[in-house]
Amino acid sequence: MMDLDLSKKDWVAFKIGDLFKTRKGTYLKKSMIMPGSNPHITASAINNGVSSFIGNKTLFPKNFITIEKVRLTSFYQPSPFFCSHDVSCITHDKLNKYNGLFISSMINRQGDKYSYGRQAQLNVVKRETVFLPVDIEGEPDWECMEAYGRRIINEKINRYNIYSKNILKKYKFIPLLELNEIKWGEFFLKEIFKEIQRGKRLTKGNQLAGDKPYISSTGYNNGIDNFIGNSEKVRLFSNCLTLANSGSVGATFFHPYEFVASDHVTHLKGNFTKHTYLFLSSVLNRLSNKYNFNREINDKRIMREKIMLPILDSGQPDYEYMEQYMINKEIESRKKYKPNIKA
Repeated sequence: MMDLDLSKKDWVAFKIGDLFKTRKGTYLKKSMIMPGSNPHITASAINNGVSSFIGNKTLFPKNFITIEKVRLTSFYQPSPFFCSHDVSCITHDKLNKYNGLFISSMINRQGDKYSYGRQAQLNVVKRETVFLPVDIEGEPDWECMEAYGRRIINEKINRYNIYSKNILKKYKFIPLLELNEIKWGEFFLKEIFKEIQRGKRLTKGNQLAGDKPYISSTGYNNGIDNFIGNSEKVRLFSNCLTLANSGSVGATFFHPYEFVASDHVTHLKGNFTKHTYLFLSSVLNRLSNKYNFNREINDKRIMREKIMLPILDSGQPDYEYMEQYMINKEIESRKKYKPNIKA
C-alpha cells in the first residue's frame, strides 16, 4: 500500500507554465449569452467559479483547472465549460479529478499575494509556482496526489453518509399541504423574535486569531467572515439567525453555535427549533429584493419590517408546520443526493 504521509515526501516548486498547458478564456458580452446548461466560469472565488449556466458552445473540455485573477482561486472542472477572459485554464495529460483537486488546493495557497490591485492574468499565472510532492526522479508524483485526493474524498463521503443515516433515523417524514395550499399571515419581526440586536464593530486590526466564527455581511459560507479569539468588547450570540444590514443586504443564516456578530448584522432570536429557524431564514432572505447598498436595513427599518408566515385558524404563526416542512425537505434531499463511495 502506498504511504500517503505527505510529511515524508519530498516537495518541489514547479512553475505552472512549465508543468501545464495553459490557455485563457474569452470575453463574452451579456447580449451574446444564450440560455442553457453549460457552466460559465468567471473570476469568482465561490461555487467552483461558476457564475451562471449558458447555452453558448463550450470552449474547454472537462479535466481542466481554472484560476481566477483576483485571489488566484483555483477549481478543478469536471465538465466541459465556457470560460471568461478573466480566468486562466491549465491542464496536463496526467490530470484527473483526484490529483486535480489536490493541485488546485496547492495553487490556492499562493493567493494571499494577489488582490484587485495586483491581479494574476495568464502571463503572471505562468510564472507562479506550485509546490507538489515528487517521485524518486524529481517529477510530480501524480499517483501519490491521486491516491491522497481519493482517500480524502472517500473519507468525507463516508462521514457524510453516516451523518445522513443518523439524521434519517432521527426525523420522520409527515405529508403536508403545499405552500400554496395553506393560509398565510403578515407579522412584524418584533412579533416573531423576542431578541433583536445588532452586533458590535470589530475592525480587522483588532481581530485576534482563534476558532470562534465572526459573522459579518457576506452572503456566503453562512455569513462567516473570519475565525477569531476575541472575548472582550464583542457581542456573543448563539442558536439564532443573523440578518445582514449592509453588504449582502438581507442575507440570513441560522447559527446553532456560539459566534461573534459584527455591526453589519442583526441577530434575531426566538424559542425555535433548528428547522423552524431554517424556514424563517428562507422567508427573511426575500428581504434582499427590497434593499441594496444604497438602502440598507437599519434598526428602525427592522422594527417596521414585516414577513409572511403560515398561520393557524387562530391567525397565529403555525410553527409546527414550518418545522415539519423543513424536516421533510431535509429528508428528501438526503435521500436524493446520497453520494456513493468510489474507491
